Amino acid sequence: MKGKGWRTFQIIQLVIFLCFSGFLFSRTVDGHGAVQTAEVRLISFAIWALFYIGLMAIEWLVYFIARRCAK
Repeated sequence: MKGKGWRTFQIIQLVIFLCFSGFLFSRTVDGHGAVQTAEVRLISFAIWALFYIGLMAIEWLVYFIARRCAK
């Protein structure tokens, strides 16, 4: 049961990631008024994806350390 809350959090986090990714690809102009070309959209997505992957790596590391210490 302890892993159920963690799994729910991971699913919610994935949904937020997908929604924000859709937003990055659907916008035509960013906050500064610059037109979003395909290259700029891919760069924005790459930065967002690297942030998400880094966050996931930290969460998995904490999860495995906590699980190992609990045994």
